[in-house]
Order: sequence, then structure tokens, then C-alpha cells
Amino acid sequence: LLVENRLAEITTFYMTVNPLEAVAFLKKYNVKYIVIGQVEAIYYPGEGLLKFEQFDGTYWTEVFRDGQTVIYEVNR
Repeated sequence: LLVENRLAEITTFYMTVNPLEAVAFLKKYNVKYIVIGQVEAIYYPGEGLLKFEQFDGTYWTEVFRDGQTVIYEVNR
């Protein structure tokens, strides 16, 4: 059940368009890095992924980019 709950929360994290909801998830699980690549685009399609570029420098900061893969470091 715990794994199922976490999987649902991960889906919500990637798909939500509300950055504060995403930040709450990051804090809850003490996330340090966020990966956005082809896998995330396939599993979590829609506008939710746009928040990462939109709020780059506010809640997280891009630290790596190669092709379609971007890694963000969570701002503390």
C-alpha cells in the first residue's frame, strides 16, 4: 500500500500544474534532484512537465541538459 501511495504521489508530482503542490512533494521526500527526460514525457504527458522550465531558478535550478534530458537541483 505504501508503494502504491508513493507511485500515485509521483504521478501527481509530475502531472500537476500547481508548482506549490510539486514543492510539497519535494519537501515530503527530501528530493534533491529532478530528472525530466523521454521516460517522464511518456509516463506523465501533458502540461505538468512545463512547470519545471517555467519555475527554473525559483523552486529548482537546471544543472544538466543533454538532448531531451534535463536534471534540476531542488533549491533549499
